[in-house]
Amino acid sequence: MLGAVQEDSEENGMRLAGVILHRPRHRFALEQSVRSFALLNKRHASHDPQFKEVTLVCCLLFTLSDLLLGQYNTALRHLRSGLQILNEADTYTHCLPAIDQSLVEAFVRLDTQSSHFATDGPLLHLKRDGKEWSPSDTIPLPRNVQEARRQLNHVLCKGIPFLSECWVLSSTEIKLNYTSLRRTQQSLLASLSQHKQRLELFCKQSYAKLSAKEQRGVEIIRLHYLDQILSIKTCFFNGSIPGYLTPEYVALLSAHESLMAKFPERSTITLDNGIIPGLYIVASKCPDYRVRLRAIRALQSWPHCEGLINSNIIASLAFESLKRELIKVNKAELSLIVGDNEEKLVRFLFDTLSCTKHAAYWSVVRASRILQDRP
Repeated sequence: MLGAVQEDSEENGMRLAGVILHRPRHRFALEQSVRSFALLNKRHASHDPQFKEVTLVCCLLFTLSDLLLGQYNTALRHLRSGLQILNEADTYTHCLPAIDQSLVEAFVRLDTQSSHFATDGPLLHLKRDGKEWSPSDTIPLPRNVQEARRQLNHVLCKGIPFLSECWVLSSTEIKLNYTSLRRTQQSLLASLSQHKQRLELFCKQSYAKLSAKEQRGVEIIRLHYLDQILSIKTCFFNGSIPGYLTPEYVALLSAHESLMAKFPERSTITLDNGIIPGLYIVASKCPDYRVRLRAIRALQSWPHCEGLINSNIIASLAFESLKRELIKVNKAELSLIVGDNEEKLVRFLFDTLSCTKHAAYWSVVRASRILQDRP
């Protein structure tokens, strides 16, 4: 099912916006999903001890398939079903440790990302064994890339929901809640800085011994710390970002471009956090329009999905925002950035948004103001 949808999505540049039944792969995927539901219902009656884990795998597959089809409504519904199973397993049956932890971590990442796409996320309330670090604590040095990634995810679980909250606040709302927001901001920045320092120490000791795949993983983790620090540092700016911050956006973009050049392997779907968030920050926030356009081009060069995040959606949001800003200031460069590919990208964006319930409440959509300011 997922494989068929992925093949069709790849052929269409990761720009599908719904099921098209005259396409053989779509019919096959639909048939397989119906069959899967029937088998799940049958297995439920058998009291299989592995039923929860099997159902979670199916929820994950259904979520990813619908995301590739651009069907966010049903994708988020499947995700909620999986999250509900995990919450129940943790709260009532205490069987969470019996579930494959990589599966649990995949749902944790998707739940965190859902802060940007759902009106009720995040939904997980797991009683994890992970230690809560305060700024005065010494964060342990990661022993391997997996531990480094877990430490990153620990911070992202707090940072991403905070950003999704701040990006949609008005200047008045930020002023009214500034003391509380500022406290959270400073706590997150301190935690990010400490985690980043520990990662750099790990790299100093172990980077040369890592495989190429592990080195790529470490470089992506580095990018996320840079991205999160800049994003959280600037999250209270409601409007234009001051020009003195341009070098930081340039540095973040250059780091992404370097990674993409160094590791040219391009998967079309992953459950890990990758390059999209950092490129989005540059493409949507940088004071220099030329730098923003570079980031948009980087996003366009690699059509793919990272969990709930489709690079085409993000690139088109950033492009449409940039285009409207240039129109307002009568920039001559506007004619240089609008081509057939960009117009197709924007059509794909609005096709997706128009068929997605609550899309107007996505934090990235609200922050871009493209629906409020439609010409």
